[in-house]
Amino acid sequence: MHNQSLAGRDFKKIAITGVSQGLGRALAKAFMAQGVTVFGGVRKLPAAAHADGSWGAPHRIMEANVTDEAALGAFAHEACAQAVPDIVIANAGIINERAAAWTIPVDTWRDVLDVNTLGIVRTLRAFMPAFLARGSGLFIAISSGWGREATRGLGPYCASKFAVEGLVGSLQTELPGQIRAVALDPGGGINTGMLAACLPGENADYPTPEAWGAHAARFITEGIFATGAAGSLTVPPVPAGHGGKNG
Repeated sequence: MHNQSLAGRDFKKIAITGVSQGLGRALAKAFMAQGVTVFGGVRKLPAAAHADGSWGAPHRIMEANVTDEAALGAFAHEACAQAVPDIVIANAGIINERAAAWTIPVDTWRDVLDVNTLGIVRTLRAFMPAFLARGSGLFIAISSGWGREATRGLGPYCASKFAVEGLVGSLQTELPGQIRAVALDPGGGINTGMLAACLPGENADYPTPEAWGAHAARFITEGIFATGAAGSLTVPPVPAGHGGKNG
């Protein structure tokens, strides 16, 4: 098995789930701007995606519903066809409407956990064989500050993100060689549709996804990939003046 260290070298290819909007889309655009080839997965491919010139070659956007193991397998197969991605970011996620935990329907709990936790497990299962064959790779699961300190009304979301932290902690005891896992907290609120749903009226106070994406992509490149960091990490705050009232 060829075992090549990731730390200290540039990376050229990344696969990201959930790139149709929000943080996933912002990260994809930021990595494209860095000159990285991006394979993006979306739940359902919208017609508008075909008109978005930024997804032209060498980049690729594909349907990759994280609740569908076969679809994720096909996405991973295409993403790894010519060269295995250096980084895989399991980003796809959903959030529930705020309500007391005992009043939230079981179906809502099931949906949130299926996307936010099992979706990461399915992504891991899809890409890990290629990482193991190469002997290196960085798997990043998007977590949340609410996966480390809970908040009211978001029981399903908090439970799903606490599970992500536990999953990555367990992975770190299992992964061989130069394969690493990171549970990445985006580092506070970002003005996305998800934040607007749970903090209406406050979301505009936070950095835009575009400002966060450029900042977070640099952190992933320089603060994680290049240094060999792993475990539970947090994107530093977006510098003042880079979008949003608080950013």
